[in-house]
Amino acid sequence: MTTPPSETPTSIPSPTPEAPPAPPAGLAGTEGSAPAAPSRRLGTRLSLVGLAVSALALAGVVWWALRQEPPRFPSTVAQWASLALAVALYGVATLVRGERWQRLLVHDGAHPRRIDSQALNVVGYMGNNVLPARAGDAIRVVLMAPLAQTSMRTVVGTLLAERLLDIAVLLVLFVVVGYGVLGEVGADKVELVALFAAAIAAAIGLAVVLVRRNRRLHDFVAPMLSATLKLRGRHGALMLAATCLIWGLETLVWMSVGDAVGFDMGALEGAYLVALASVFALIPSGPGYAGTQDAAVAIGVKALGGTGSQAIAYLLMLRFVLIVPITIAGFVLLVMRYGGLSRLRQARAQAPTG
Repeated sequence: MTTPPSETPTSIPSPTPEAPPAPPAGLAGTEGSAPAAPSRRLGTRLSLVGLAVSALALAGVVWWALRQEPPRFPSTVAQWASLALAVALYGVATLVRGERWQRLLVHDGAHPRRIDSQALNVVGYMGNNVLPARAGDAIRVVLMAPLAQTSMRTVVGTLLAERLLDIAVLLVLFVVVGYGVLGEVGADKVELVALFAAAIAAAIGLAVVLVRRNRRLHDFVAPMLSATLKLRGRHGALMLAATCLIWGLETLVWMSVGDAVGFDMGALEGAYLVALASVFALIPSGPGYAGTQDAAVAIGVKALGGTGSQAIAYLLMLRFVLIVPITIAGFVLLVMRYGGLSRLRQARAQAPTG
């Protein structure tokens, strides 16, 4: 994974006296004299809901795990090599994610340095892994906006485009691989997925109508929709291809972890498990999708013929690969390159929102 030079920290402009620092208020925060209390209250409620869901799901996973045979962790050279390969592949996938973000920002009129796109992408993952309410995304927005000479709403729009690309690929993967190939998803579940997609489409249509009828609302959300609306033509095809590559690499990561714990999977089984866990991750949860993703992994491994012992070993090793290295790297980058948490207020006050 590419790391930025450490000898000269990135300079984030200090706020002027007329613009006193304000703490980040989440992805949709705005500047000015208007209070942001409603946004903060909503964010707090969502965080509490996510934490409650994670706690319940994690308790269920722990209760189940205690009734299984003890797990067997990597013990041979080949198994440790598979685990190391999983970490390396996840690093490559992270680099592709950083490059995708760079292209989305540039195409939307921002001027980011590639090294900042890569570094802040890692910092964002660190934040999402240790803080509730996907606070890592808020950190990405606050720090990138002044560095890329753009507004925070524009950066939010690129993150929205990332999410929509990921969801589109994962839903297709979940239905096609799970139902059409493995037969693990019943027809009733496919109907539920279709109903969910139709509900999303209806909500988007209603939102478009409301935005078009309200000029002030249109002016506010337009920068956040710009990156998504520009996903067409050659640029859209390139972003979709990058997203498919990302999830292909993720599948190889999950397969390598399986090799490390003696649970062999083919490409189709690996893709199914990734898609299943990612769909579960859409449920509001705490830091690092704790509980929800764990439950999905346990269910998926059992559905693919694994034992309870293999499911526990797989889950623990997967957690290590997906969380520990990138969280350490993100923390180091945040402190060494961006000045740590104390600089977030300065960047928040300096970043334009329009």
